[in-house]
This record gives sequence, C-alpha cells and structure tokens, in this order.
Amino acid sequence: MLRLLPALLFLALAPPALAQERASGPIVVELFTSQGCESCPRANRLMGRLNREPDVIALTYPVDVWDYLGWRDTFARPEFSQRQRAYSRAMDVRSIFTPQLIFNGARGEAGARPDRIRNVILELRGEHAAHAPAVTVIENARGMRVHVGRGAHQSEPADVWVASYEPGPVWADINGGENAGLRVPHYNLVRRIARLGEWSGAPVTFNRTACRPACAVIVQAHNGGPVLAAARGPARHVDDDDDDEDDD
Repeated sequence: MLRLLPALLFLALAPPALAQERASGPIVVELFTSQGCESCPRANRLMGRLNREPDVIALTYPVDVWDYLGWRDTFARPEFSQRQRAYSRAMDVRSIFTPQLIFNGARGEAGARPDRIRNVILELRGEHAAHAPAVTVIENARGMRVHVGRGAHQSEPADVWVASYEPGPVWADINGGENAGLRVPHYNLVRRIARLGEWSGAPVTFNRTACRPACAVIVQAHNGGPVLAAARGPARHVDDDDDDEDDD
C-alpha cells in the first residue's frame, strides 16, 4: 500500500484568483479509500479540505480491496469497487491500489503525491471543455429533477450518474488490521451511486426520488470514461407544479 506524505494534510490550495468556477463546471475528484489501508486516513482528511473549494466536487468511495488484511471496511460497497476497476481498465492501470484519486474521470494520482494533486487541480482549472452541457438539480414536492442541457453531439451516449453522499465527517472506529485503534473520518462519503440514464447531446430530464442528505450528478462517458459535466444538488426548492421544460 502507498504511504501518504505528512504534507498532504497541509495541501496548499489555490489562491482566490485561481479558485473561480470553470466554464465547464466543477472539477470532480473521486477518492477510492479503505479502512484497512494505512495511508488512507490522511487522504480521507484531504477530501474534507478539497470539498471547501467552490469549484470541486469531492466524493469518497470506500472499497474492499484490503479486507483480507484483518478488517472489513464497514462502508465499502461492491459497486464502488466496480467503479474503481472500470477506471483502471480505461486508464490501463494493471493493479488496484488505495488511496487513489481520480480527476474528472480521466486522470489518476496516488495519494502519496500531494504536489501532483495540487498541480492537477491547477491544470484542470485552466481547461475549458467545449460544448459542455449545463447540469441542474432541482428538488420539488415530488422528489428531484435532473436536467442535462444541450452540448456536443456524442458518438456514443454518455451515462448520467447520481451519487448520494453524507457530507460528514462520518467516523469509523477500526478494531483490526493496519489501522486498529484509530477513529477514521470520511468526508462526502458516498452511500449509493445509481445510473439515471443516457445523454447524447440533446437536452434531457430525469425525475427520481430525492437523495439524502446530499448528492452529486455526473455526466460521464461509458465504462469509466471522462467526466463531461457535473453538478451538486439540489440547487433550489420549487413549487410542485413547476414547469419541467427547458430549452437549454
């Protein structure tokens, strides 16, 4: 397992001039972590720091890769491990490891590289996705409405995901394995991720039950591909009879 440098706890975030919202939407940072990973608690705390950035959606996915070492991760779900494996296949990474950070579904970094983590975020802030769709998440009396606006025509439809998470910190008391005796925090702990449907460039709306206590919507190429757009939700409360139509 990888060990994080102590400096990770003191990751220098970008100055205000670089912290403005990108035209292409928030940066999605996904952490794959495990309660059985000695280096992961520091990476978990990093997510709490990144989540305070207005242009970053930070999501934590516990996986079961180290359960055999003597402690079963109490938050891990099979679909989180499947998501990490999809990224590994897409990026041609042969082994699964933690802590692993995935940026916008297209770039991976080990948690032991705090300098690279900072640099990747700075680089992504300087990028502007052409024809990225606007994503809005609205809650009403019926539940939640997700709208993905018009964008570039897709040769293959993209997936629209919704991740339900607890902002945290959510604590885990660990009684075995490499972190035995520790109380480990989790920030933006994903409890469930579900596929809403497809987006192919034309505006599309999905209705579903509201997610609690918080959620993020991710528009992403198939099979662990790049993130095309994302949004936190819900954005606002509306009347039950609010119009569902949107031409953007």
